[in-house]
Amino acid sequence: MTFRKHIYLLALLALLAGCSKNFAVTSGDLERTLPMPKTLDDDKSRQDYGICKLSVMNIREEPAYEAEMGTQMVMGSICWIIERKDGWSMIITPEGYVAWVTDGSLQFTDYDGAMAWKAAPRLIVTSRYATFLSAPKAGSDIVRDAVRGCIVTKLARRGSYYKCRLPDGVEAYIAARDVTDCRKYFESQHPSGADIVTDAKQFMGVPYMWAGTSIKAVDCSGLAQRVYMDCGILLPRNASQQARVGEEIDISQGWGNLQPGDLLFFGRPRGDGTWSIYHVAIYAGDGQIIHSAAGKVHTASCVRGRANYYKGCDNIVSACRILGSEDADKGVSRIINNGWYF
Repeated sequence: MTFRKHIYLLALLALLAGCSKNFAVTSGDLERTLPMPKTLDDDKSRQDYGICKLSVMNIREEPAYEAEMGTQMVMGSICWIIERKDGWSMIITPEGYVAWVTDGSLQFTDYDGAMAWKAAPRLIVTSRYATFLSAPKAGSDIVRDAVRGCIVTKLARRGSYYKCRLPDGVEAYIAARDVTDCRKYFESQHPSGADIVTDAKQFMGVPYMWAGTSIKAVDCSGLAQRVYMDCGILLPRNASQQARVGEEIDISQGWGNLQPGDLLFFGRPRGDGTWSIYHVAIYAGDGQIIHSAAGKVHTASCVRGRANYYKGCDNIVSACRILGSEDADKGVSRIINNGWYF
């Protein structure tokens, strides 16, 4: 392990040690997650960066196709490269997840290239699915697919299409109805709890997939992270990490203190008195939740006696409110203020 990684691990341990929430510090939290600087300017000496060039990039725990998938990134996201080996790169994502991707998934660049990517006029895909085409007309050859959240450089308007440049330099066209100005989009995001729930409902029926974080497929914490990201807020990746951020909500007397958009965490007791967090759901109001479980994203009730009661709700151990905690040293940030995006 490098000296730099040791320093990050020590910083993470200090952060977790100061956390008042009685949740277990899992090996995954330590081995796969490191604190990240809030801006690229915090480490100008680092020259190894990558930009995701696929609609959705699979990130694996080891440099092998058969290795467990840990998370995903979407096109246009910047990451650090900390090691390269046999066609694979170990990366650190903007939220600090450490794992491996194939070299073919990335456009490699340096500090200047990463800064230039951020500074360029960019478009963000706002449709659930879209395609980049070879020409500005329907029926043109497909260059690449896209999902909500993908980011590309804006070149020019061509009628009802935009000409854009993908992270690897390929030029293509996308329907104007599928994109909007990236900076303006994130500047305009000031979500309410109702906005969070409305966005979460866009994922109804989307398949469950371990480590999924896009509209193609999501796991439980991937759903929470993606919904909040679509609404302009960056969360940690895993449920066990999400449970430590934001403002803790008292649920000891029931659900009366909850508001739509709050996160509910499911856990099991451990022998050392801590809780092992294994699932997260988005509170939708009136005792309802939206979560990715049992094969797909769906709604359920956390109120006993209701027809759609989810038995796993017997294991809800905590709740947190993300809204109002952004950029307040509570583990979450507005993307417009996050140096890995702007």
